[in-house]
Amino acid sequence: MLIDIETIFKYKVPNRDKLLDYGFSENGGKMQKRFPIVNNQFAMAVAVGPDGAINYKVIDNALQEEYVLVRVEGADGAYVNTVRTACEKVLCDIARECFDTEILKAEQTRRMLDAIKSGYGTEPEFLWSKFPDYAAFRRKDNAKWFAIIMTVDRSKLCFKGHGNIEIIDIKAEPCCVESLLRQDGYYPAYHMNKKHWFTVCLDGSVSDQKLLSLIAASYKCAANG
Repeated sequence: MLIDIETIFKYKVPNRDKLLDYGFSENGGKMQKRFPIVNNQFAMAVAVGPDGAINYKVIDNALQEEYVLVRVEGADGAYVNTVRTACEKVLCDIARECFDTEILKAEQTRRMLDAIKSGYGTEPEFLWSKFPDYAAFRRKDNAKWFAIIMTVDRSKLCFKGHGNIEIIDIKAEPCCVESLLRQDGYYPAYHMNKKHWFTVCLDGSVSDQKLLSLIAASYKCAANG
């Protein structure tokens, strides 16, 4: 199986200082470094573009030629897979050590994240490895959730077409949930108890002021579990 660079660097943004500290050198706007792999039988040359694009090639040190099999989808076998595994480890290490994670990019999302952090002193928790762009917020005193911000496909909320949108799940008393769902901009809770939670799209359809009021109410609601 070929190396899935897109998955390794999903939500990742290059950090120039971290790349330099890791031993990369800057050349023509790109950051470049060679890594010895497979007991120094090969050298993996990695280039990081200013936009975060990753390019690499593997050089057979004995022949001083590119080892192209690592990029050939049909190539299989223990040896080529050993080389791929070594390359994948190098890329994962670079993603972890030299890139910053940047998810939840919508402007209103960023404002809500900042408001929650400053207002309640709680940091987002990314609890699900399969869903790295799901951020849960807990009360510090009882560890109960009071908000969850997620990136989902538009179709999940019964919108037409596809494409990612960012949403927030907020907790409320059942009577409040029922009332809100009769208004524009409010939806049945995504992936949460629909009696006690509801969903809002973080696209400006509900004002910041209203959202902050609802989050404050959710924080109080979560005090009772």
